[in-house]
Amino acid sequence: MPQTGAVKWFYDGDGPAYASPLVVTLAGTRQVVTHTQKEFVGAPATNGKKLWSIPSKSEYDENSTSPLLYKDTIIFPREGFGIFSIRIVKKGDTYETQEVWKNSDNELFMSTPVIYGKHLFGLSPKKKGQFFALDADTGKTLWQGEGRVGENAAILNTGKVLFFLTNDANLFIANPSGKSFEILAKYTVAQSQTWAHPVLFGNKMLIKDETTIASFSF
Repeated sequence: MPQTGAVKWFYDGDGPAYASPLVVTLAGTRQVVTHTQKEFVGAPATNGKKLWSIPSKSEYDENSTSPLLYKDTIIFPREGFGIFSIRIVKKGDTYETQEVWKNSDNELFMSTPVIYGKHLFGLSPKKKGQFFALDADTGKTLWQGEGRVGENAAILNTGKVLFFLTNDANLFIANPSGKSFEILAKYTVAQSQTWAHPVLFGNKMLIKDETTIASFSF
């Protein structure tokens, strides 16, 4: 409990991965949805008992990409299998997962994608780092970038444009287009690696490299 620090419940399955959990209402139940080391699971927000699960073991048990809510579906990756969209359905006292779509053209590794309208934008580890866009309703690949943009990227949806900050300190400002990777501007924002997620506030962005934090205005 936040007031006292007392433990209200804990999940007694396999250990957590690196992904952040998502708290959403699905099939009429408020639940925590997240990756563990070996599964993709949902548990009631009230008691943490497993409602449903999908095998999702990665090579090193890291599962770093956080799930996304889109309408009444959850979008998430499975390492080596692509990107999935599922719907949770309650049948009696049990919960089942129904696959809505699967995309095998792209994968996710460390970078969590974002949704803008009905499009999902992300970074695939394929081709040494390849930006891509999917139709979030159907899973269809809309476009793929040329590749070699880096190992990781923090992607931010500002409501008007998208920011893509790669670990190589390249910041792309792009239109949220489903037709192609429409770059509006590109900046080099540091002299060393930028693995930390940037912070937006107003028209400014805080970006941390290996040794410093800098503020940029846009």
